[in-house]
Amino acid sequence: MVKFLPPFLAALCLFGTFPNKLFNQPAFAIHEVQGTGNESPLLGQLITLQGNIVTARGDNFFVIQSPESEYDNNSLTSEAVVIAGTYFGSPGDVVEVTGTVHEEDGLTIIANPGLSVTNTGEDLPLPAAVTLSETLPSPNYTAVHSLERVEGMRVHFEAIANGPSSRSEDVPLRIGASRVFREPGIEAPGLPGLPVWDGNPELFWLDPNGLNAPNQRFFSTGSLISATGVMIEAEPRFWRVLAESYTFTPGPDAAPVRPKTPNEFTVGSLNALFLLEEEENIEVKYQKIARYIEVQMGLPDILAIQEVGAFTELNTLAFYLEQQNPQAQYDAYLLPTNLDLKLGYLVREHFTNLQISQLGADETFTFSGGLLHDRPPLLLQVELPTDPPVALQVLNLHLRSLIGIEGSTAGFVRNKRHQQAISIANMIQGLQTAGNLVVLGDFNAFQFTDGYVDVFNQIAGLPSLGAQFPPLNIVDPPLSDQLQSLPASERYSYVFDGSAQALDHCLTSGFNGLTVNGMQYARGNADFPEAYELSLTNPLRASDHDGLVLFLESDFPIATQAGSPQTDIRLLSANPVHSGAPFLIESGTPLQHISLFNLTGQLIATWQTEGLLYEGSWPDLPYGLYILKVQSQAGIKTFQQIMSE
Repeated sequence: MVKFLPPFLAALCLFGTFPNKLFNQPAFAIHEVQGTGNESPLLGQLITLQGNIVTARGDNFFVIQSPESEYDNNSLTSEAVVIAGTYFGSPGDVVEVTGTVHEEDGLTIIANPGLSVTNTGEDLPLPAAVTLSETLPSPNYTAVHSLERVEGMRVHFEAIANGPSSRSEDVPLRIGASRVFREPGIEAPGLPGLPVWDGNPELFWLDPNGLNAPNQRFFSTGSLISATGVMIEAEPRFWRVLAESYTFTPGPDAAPVRPKTPNEFTVGSLNALFLLEEEENIEVKYQKIARYIEVQMGLPDILAIQEVGAFTELNTLAFYLEQQNPQAQYDAYLLPTNLDLKLGYLVREHFTNLQISQLGADETFTFSGGLLHDRPPLLLQVELPTDPPVALQVLNLHLRSLIGIEGSTAGFVRNKRHQQAISIANMIQGLQTAGNLVVLGDFNAFQFTDGYVDVFNQIAGLPSLGAQFPPLNIVDPPLSDQLQSLPASERYSYVFDGSAQALDHCLTSGFNGLTVNGMQYARGNADFPEAYELSLTNPLRASDHDGLVLFLESDFPIATQAGSPQTDIRLLSANPVHSGAPFLIESGTPLQHISLFNLTGQLIATWQTEGLLYEGSWPDLPYGLYILKVQSQAGIKTFQQIMSE
């Protein structure tokens, strides 16, 4: 086709350029195209832009900006625009562009039909970058985002990472000393009469290699970043700087929880993030989580786990912990559910009279039928090794997530979160009469209302700022929120869309024989990039949630744990095992009594014995997990046994 054009036009076509004057399109300034609103006032029109400077080139796009002498006097209009086409020249070139005005995910662009570019042969210095500050981007919500005025323009900033590099390698930033947190309410503009959160409009993101600068996947929270680049709206109200250049200083190291004192017990919680045998790199994941539990969490005496596939995975994690540290001797406890992701416990072996049970497993979700609790709350009841023994109750939670709380599934999600919270509040009201209750886990809820449902304060019995589903008065007296024992800057366990937030919580009732000495988050996950998840050189990013640890001081002496003769008792049996299979028990001191229980504490079988050995066979039992309690002259030791199908 080119051969039929006049020679000079054919040459221009080969370079993808045409002189705009041939098409007699109206010429506009860039600020006229951008306007002062969220969309261009010239949307859909074929226009020409003359005498502007190419400031950046990317994959299938480039950016042009007006010379500074052509700026208007309106601080609300941008002087740059993105061109959706390939350009083979260099930044500094002066070009004329003809094309149609579009809006793509909030970004004004010039594109086909009719897109053409002419290099005028001139070359000008790049316009000075606009310096971002604590007021630009503004921390206040406005219908037109404050960064619209610099859309496409060169910007410069010095900022702090508000979270780690994401899987897409962007890093969230804020300017100023204060970290940005999730706040109460529905994201603005919200709904009338309900709490509203401004959405943290002061956040923006850096794409390190958006303009082919060197890539960097290891930004952690608190990294200091200085950069120059082009500001674009990647999605509505999601602003990203494509870096021309940048420098950075790494953020602070991950802080573990404090060591426990000799008279303290620790109770922890950790979302293990898809601890499933079929997951790729599962062996690395076992080692990462084990190291995080030891190094960052300090090997809690009781550890509530969320997002575990099955007993096998939890028991394997206990094995890796013991391989890593021979003193980390845990028993694993987990009950089946109808979902792949389950709740479980790792409990140090010196605890006694342990029972585990699911609560609300048969409750119905009245909104649509089916089960209310896909992951039923898991109750652990145990006696601490004190003199006298002290009873402790731990309720492990993993509630319905916030995914789908707006949009087509909103009715289902809001109702389920509301009904789950009411159900758990009733459980707590019954359990706290006995005292010594710890409620912890992944609540998938903030410590305040999300505006639709106030899950946390419904469960805790604490005052609410209001919600579309108002909390009911059930828990009385209210539980204590251990998050409040932390400084405000430490009240987070997760980072979502750049905002720090607390999803993992710990509530406590009144205590007898124990004193609460506060709670801490074990840092190393939420603030560190996903690029660390396969690295065995450190415990960082073992999960996407930071685990928490509660410190309980005993009012009574703690029994000696090290070197106990109970450790001389050994069970030799396949695990899992079929009913009727043999087992052998060896002991360093004479055996006295053997008992078998299910996980609700019901006695299944007993054996009387003497001597140092006992040979027996497993009774005919249904599939499940059972507890074998063996008593010798030295004491009692418990074992877990799986009966296979």
